[in-house]
Amino acid sequence: MNQFTFTLKDNTQKAFNSFFWFLYFLHLIAAFVIVLNTKDKLQNNCAIAAIIVFIVSIALYYPLKNKISLYSFQLAVFAVMILFWLLQMAWLAAIIMLAIIGFSFFVLKRKSTALFKKEDILIVRSLIKKYYQWKDIENVVLKDNLLSIDLKSNHLIQVEITSESYSIDESTFNQFCRQQIIPNS
Repeated sequence: MNQFTFTLKDNTQKAFNSFFWFLYFLHLIAAFVIVLNTKDKLQNNCAIAAIIVFIVSIALYYPLKNKISLYSFQLAVFAVMILFWLLQMAWLAAIIMLAIIGFSFFVLKRKSTALFKKEDILIVRSLIKKYYQWKDIENVVLKDNLLSIDLKSNHLIQVEITSESYSIDESTFNQFCRQQIIPNS
């Protein structure tokens, strides 16, 4: 085989979920601050409505979380967040929220991969592509779905591979890597 491709497990989903909950509660606090500080009746009513929607949404999500995906819930809540800022006539905040959400979903949808070719190794994580030459590699081992790349610069890259990549034979892959490393030693 001339090349091997692995899909890598990624923690960006956990980070995104934490970021989502941070934004969720930040918007809830912002709505409370607007209620306490505004004299404008429309803004006050919008903020009160947002507080009610946020509290009801979380109250409904937890009992139904086996039936509603977190992704769908996040999309709905993000739409409410953007609507909240638009109703507050805070266009810049709405545009910033839309940009943050769009960027986050774009990054989240990209799969991290590792591509091992005879010429080099390519590791793609979210927005970053990194090439490694075989001459810079000390050792590469795939064992128990854990991929370890030991660089001559004393850096170690260890990533877990996803179930999509389990079909790759470990011994065949390890032999391929040894063949690439030996000529470049």
